[in-house]
Amino acid sequence: MVFPTLASEKAISIYSNYLLENIRKKDINIEGMTYTAGSPGTFLKKLGDLYNYDVIHLQHEYNILGWYGTPFFLVLPLLKLFKKGSLVVTMHTAPSQKEKFKGNFLKNWMRKILYIFQNRLINWASDSVVVHEKFYRDVLVKEYGFSRDKIHHIPQGVPENMPLIDKKKAKKDLNLSGPVYLMIGNLTHDNGSDIVLRQAGEIKKNILFVTNPNAVNTRNKKKMTDWINFNKSIVEKNNFQKFVRFDLKDIPNPLWWKYLSAADLLLQPYRGGIRSGVFSDAMASKTPVIASNIKFFNEMSKNFGCLMVANKEGEYPQLIKQAMKPKNYLKMQKECERYLKLNGVSHLAEDYKKLYLNQ
Repeated sequence: MVFPTLASEKAISIYSNYLLENIRKKDINIEGMTYTAGSPGTFLKKLGDLYNYDVIHLQHEYNILGWYGTPFFLVLPLLKLFKKGSLVVTMHTAPSQKEKFKGNFLKNWMRKILYIFQNRLINWASDSVVVHEKFYRDVLVKEYGFSRDKIHHIPQGVPENMPLIDKKKAKKDLNLSGPVYLMIGNLTHDNGSDIVLRQAGEIKKNILFVTNPNAVNTRNKKKMTDWINFNKSIVEKNNFQKFVRFDLKDIPNPLWWKYLSAADLLLQPYRGGIRSGVFSDAMASKTPVIASNIKFFNEMSKNFGCLMVANKEGEYPQLIKQAMKPKNYLKMQKECERYLKLNGVSHLAEDYKKLYLNQ
């Protein structure tokens, strides 16, 4: 399995390590090969080591090699031409050409052209493709010419047996009291934190904005700083300081799970065609979610009651109040448990075993 080092990228790296550990428990002889995210040279140096494997499983994200995704136009043909076995590619996202991106016309046009050619290259080079959501499979088939039989839908596995602590203790350790509504992770414009913060006066509880401005996943530090300052300005202009707290610092793994242990709800007011890895961590901590009306959350809400979807941006205060009613909250927590049972990494490892053996 090929993925970035933990020192250079956290989300895909942490998930890949969970996956590796659990696939090995299924009697599959699998090894991890890592490279430095944003450094294509570190990947190319290890290409020769991949030749003798029966299956190469590449964890893909468009810009994970840096240089606006262009290194894949060299890496993928080399993998295709020189590999001995099969190439499986997990596409963590697959944006639709109908997606509207923030930015000027030229930048958006170039972004969409990149997706067209890179996706066609993935289709040519790979033997199987894994997507975590069904709607991405539809996008790849209808817009990029993939065969439906080539695409395997395997949900993102939920990490199990995480270092969670008692909710009261977690709140005390974090100097919190009362209901806690959490927004955490690599928070950008796409994550929509501003949508919630504009309504803090109606929510009137502890809204936590938790991110690391200098995280290894942050490719554009200035853009991140500008976004944080914009969110702070919303709070300051509306005198919402007593409702909102910004925790801007390094978030090592134990602290990450302490925040999730303390949270009563995870708020995910996301924009556009993105997906959420933090959602899986919410399920691991049995934390119900209030989310936006995008394809990712709509797909989840059709089968699980662990989240409520805001059809309009102004519905967050109402949905938070509804979710926090004891009867509703208990039902949502039980649905978190059901989601974890069906989509735990140990359970989904069996799907990967079947996929590898059928290559």
